[in-house]
Amino acid sequence: FCRSDLKAVASSLVPRKHAQSQPMAPFVQTFVDIVRNARVQEGERSTLESKLLDEAADMPCKRSTTATSTASTASTACSGHWASPCLSDFSTPSLVTSTSRTATEFLLPTEDVARLHRGLPAARRPSVHGFAAWALLVLAVVACGGWCLHELLPRAPKWSFPQRPGTMRRHVVDGRDVWVYLPSKVRTGTPLSAVMVLHGSLDTAMGIMNASAMEQVAEADSSFIAVFPEMAQYKAAEWGYGNSSELKFFRDVSNLLNRQYFVATDQVFAVGHSSGGSMTLFLQHNLPDVFRGVAAVEAGMDTEDVYTGNGRPTMLVWNHNDPVLAEYGGEQLYDDTLSMLRRRDPTGAGPSSVEPLSTSGGVVNAELLTWPARGSNPSTSVVSWKSSAPTHSWLNPTNIKGTTLDASKMVWQFFKNILVTPS
Repeated sequence: FCRSDLKAVASSLVPRKHAQSQPMAPFVQTFVDIVRNARVQEGERSTLESKLLDEAADMPCKRSTTATSTASTASTACSGHWASPCLSDFSTPSLVTSTSRTATEFLLPTEDVARLHRGLPAARRPSVHGFAAWALLVLAVVACGGWCLHELLPRAPKWSFPQRPGTMRRHVVDGRDVWVYLPSKVRTGTPLSAVMVLHGSLDTAMGIMNASAMEQVAEADSSFIAVFPEMAQYKAAEWGYGNSSELKFFRDVSNLLNRQYFVATDQVFAVGHSSGGSMTLFLQHNLPDVFRGVAAVEAGMDTEDVYTGNGRPTMLVWNHNDPVLAEYGGEQLYDDTLSMLRRRDPTGAGPSSVEPLSTSGGVVNAELLTWPARGSNPSTSVVSWKSSAPTHSWLNPTNIKGTTLDASKMVWQFFKNILVTPS
């Protein structure tokens, strides 16, 4: 360093309340920052200042002219025991950004030279204390079993599987989780059926499994497997109606079930809740070659544009005291949904049968309406019920206290009747 440089450095190391207010060149300011950040003890700081000044006592500032690559203006360089630029070298901003200097002109690594040329402070280098700190940090992470990283990184959803005799298996189809429940005593010798259960908005596959308990129905029957697919985006608002990738996904799931679980290609069904129910109503019209029949629980349809085919046999489970359905039209949506499901009935007649259902517990009235297949219109069944308190829940004894009605059991019975009916 030149003597004048060291005096500026030494004066800057004085506690701030005694420091003189004077501008410093970027390099000197950087050096000051490094010294300050090194956490020099107060007792050592004055010793460091004296040592720097003593070393500079016999170092005259010898200046020589060198050409720069970015400007024809001459710059000066200080040569001495420590080769480094003088204060005056950085007084002109254009010289600060010059790329003509080399690493040998600085007592700094090459990357720090580049940073100083851009007017940035030199990068801090790890000291012995720094290495010790890093070692302690690594040990802490290892000691806590990676808990810190576990909290910082994105995590997959944590599932709480209910205890069941059968087996729950996870598959990934087109980048999406598909959970398959295989009953403990699967019927052998004949192909199995499959029921896909679609969750609603902001819900999950495991959420709808717990709400519907469809896997318990599968366990008791032993002739079908329950399948719980996820939406393309976890806890999204809706399924991809009209999206070609969504249709491909359901085809691929059906093919997976056929290959790995001996599911007959003509025995795949789907039932959904809320947004998932609207999706099943869409699928029965647009993928009739994949699904033999569908059911929708607390869901409706009122747009004919996306329903192109004749459809498949469909069951509708509708609570007339559902606050969510009320937001989307309530009774008008109910009428529109029935009109859509029966739109190809040449007779336009009403249901062929109306069967009263149990009204115990939180169910004030319930009945089963049935329309047979007429012309190109497939059969339709409706579980029309009303809860004593407003609810959007899946109908079963767990969700509606005191009732004996179970939508999952009624839906599976509807599907079983389809299997014995010529398609």
